[in-house]
Amino acid sequence: MEDDSLNSLLISVLAIPFVIAIQLWVKERKDRRRNKDGEQEFKTTREALISFLIEGIAVVGGLAILIAATSGIAKYIINVYG
Repeated sequence: MEDDSLNSLLISVLAIPFVIAIQLWVKERKDRRRNKDGEQEFKTTREALISFLIEGIAVVGGLAILIAATSGIAKYIINVYG
């Protein structure tokens, strides 16, 4: 039982840097497209839609992983100390 909780904690803790990397990647992509006024520029509507879709999936996926990691850490704390 202890090994399962420990494995869950390890995976949860290792998932957090992955989420941070995803968020930084999305921010970097958005910053590359900014013009001097701070607005995002796209060459075509297709490029804009694809970027919104990819970045949206990355943000939602990152948040889902973060929620799962947080619940894994909480489950470990409850199982070990509760």
